[in-house]
Amino acid sequence: MATINPLGDTLETYFDNLIKGKSGIKKWTSLDLSKVECKIGGDLGDYDCDAALEKLRGKVSDGHHKKLRKLFRTSTFSNKVTVLCSLNAYLQAGLLDNTDDPFRTSIIVGGHNFNSRYITQNTEQFAKEPAYIEPLFGVEALDPNIAATVSEVLGINGPTFTVGGACASGNLALREGFRDIMSGECDRSVVGGAVFDMTAADIHAMAFLNSVVIDPAFQDQPEKASRPFDVKRCGFVPSHGAGTMILEERRSAIKRGARIYAELLGVKANANACHLPAPSSENQTILINSLLKETRTRADQIDYVNCHATSTPLGDLEEIQAIKKVFGNKNAKLKVNAPKSMLGHVCWSAPIVEAIGGILQMNNGVLHPSINIETLDPEIDLDVCANSPREVRVKYMLKNSFGFGGINCCALFRKHEG
Repeated sequence: MATINPLGDTLETYFDNLIKGKSGIKKWTSLDLSKVECKIGGDLGDYDCDAALEKLRGKVSDGHHKKLRKLFRTSTFSNKVTVLCSLNAYLQAGLLDNTDDPFRTSIIVGGHNFNSRYITQNTEQFAKEPAYIEPLFGVEALDPNIAATVSEVLGINGPTFTVGGACASGNLALREGFRDIMSGECDRSVVGGAVFDMTAADIHAMAFLNSVVIDPAFQDQPEKASRPFDVKRCGFVPSHGAGTMILEERRSAIKRGARIYAELLGVKANANACHLPAPSSENQTILINSLLKETRTRADQIDYVNCHATSTPLGDLEEIQAIKKVFGNKNAKLKVNAPKSMLGHVCWSAPIVEAIGGILQMNNGVLHPSINIETLDPEIDLDVCANSPREVRVKYMLKNSFGFGGINCCALFRKHEG
């Protein structure tokens, strides 16, 4: 696993900051939001990808490093961050120099509209002087180019593509990677969630929908703006972030002595049959119950739900209602928490980035706090880990993701005890 997000670019730093309840939200500096009511977010626009690439010197061959430097000269921000995550995860998995059949590993990148800022910049340049748009604009602007670049960097020839489903994209990508392995077509899958490199107009559009935080009280207190489950929650906080997970058939991983962080038991998806961003606890309930049934898991076995919890008034409540409908009195030990309280909403990559954090919590026996809960919504009567971590033995973790367009996707993980 590997991630680059507002709380860190190593697994250790990410986990430590989660447990400390540290916020990664600040005022944007990489975007001009002077015309936008929401001026805060998890801004990684100044992240030094070239410096991060230099840290890989010695971990990859000189020839490979030289090739990466050349690719980075023309790659988009989203592409570079995704490549870094994928390469770090692949190195950690001990697979970079693996001689197994490269056609039996797939690459799926979750998300869409990745390069919004890059496209906007080139469109504006075209309006001024067409001759000076980026020479590779016709390649780099395309979403599939990110998956294709990861394929080139890792030397993988198996199925390679993107899958988009708004904020459920990361889990949908997991679903495809899981299916590639379960069908027998592949032994492994590189599943990534790429950065949504958004523009000021993207954030402004979300403000029109009343989705993001525009309350003036939080513009000068960005670290307090994302507050899932609190009575004053008023929208999500847009952020940058990327993550990669390497899926592998269990026997294959054990045979080669790989470090196994967790077992992915299943991934299920459904839809609300409504394109508007209106969450449905009814369909979320159906989905979670379906996932439990397919994986032959009892409701009372689930220890922890890593919530979607975006900090919107309706969304948080609908998700909690779905959780209560599924688990009800069957599971008094159940804990839930909200990673977006610290990360903000890293959008398409959120399911991957947050699942990585959840797996780290599962393996360390401690759950991070949901911060900024000053007054818990009285309709939310579960243990949401309000403002302090919980030492909990977690064996089963449910990861929820619910995207715009009524696209729902949940994944179920089990702690590996081998």
